Amino acid sequence: MSAPEAAPEEFRVAAPAEITAYLSQLQRETATVLLSGPPSQSLASRITTLDAAVGMLALEIGADPEGISQALVAGGEITAVAYLGAVKLQFELDEAVLVSGAHGAVLRAALPTRLYRFQRRQAFRVQPAGSVYPRVVLPGGDAPGRALRVLDLSIGGLALAVPPGEPPLPLGHTATGLVLELDRLTGLRVAVVPHHASAIAGDASGTQQMGCAFVDLDAAATRALQVYVDQTQKRRRLLKLDA
Repeated sequence: MSAPEAAPEEFRVAAPAEITAYLSQLQRETATVLLSGPPSQSLASRITTLDAAVGMLALEIGADPEGISQALVAGGEITAVAYLGAVKLQFELDEAVLVSGAHGAVLRAALPTRLYRFQRRQAFRVQPAGSVYPRVVLPGGDAPGRALRVLDLSIGGLALAVPPGEPPLPLGHTATGLVLELDRLTGLRVAVVPHHASAIAGDASGTQQMGCAFVDLDAAATRALQVYVDQTQKRRRLLKLDA
């Protein structure tokens, strides 16, 4: 994935002050920045240092047992993607250097001279009425604790409830081998990329909400999801009319 050179001018941000403002907001919100490159690998990071005076930023890599960060630097092309609410930001990391520190590796790079800002298309989301379905079964079988409840769902992604003590899916990494069970008879094989995790408002149990986007849904799965969303929306509308 590379920066869209032919993107319309309205998506392109070239003013240094505006670019710095966006990056500063990512830093303040400790937003996940997904790094990817030619090796077809991706890695989650976050901005820890931003120095506009010298034109440098640094991103914390954290644990990287597979050495993906080294492969990205060696590949020579690193694309960064992050989200601020419904806004997608994309930029290139030039002059990237991997530096080892006391708390793990840090990726230093020059401040981008261009940044692309896209308004994300909002897919209609529905909140399931059932207490068991839909759910996502993680690889390893349907053992206790291996199925996560779906909080809301659209054809673009879903939000999962991660109980306390259950390890969340790694942010920024594609999770494969998942089965989305819409009901007792309908299971869809899906892959997702978790973008963020946060506490659920009003929930004192410690359960987290993890927002995920679907990756490469096939046509059959897309149709099944659209039917589920439409039917759930209709049922809720009828319930409101009967109330």
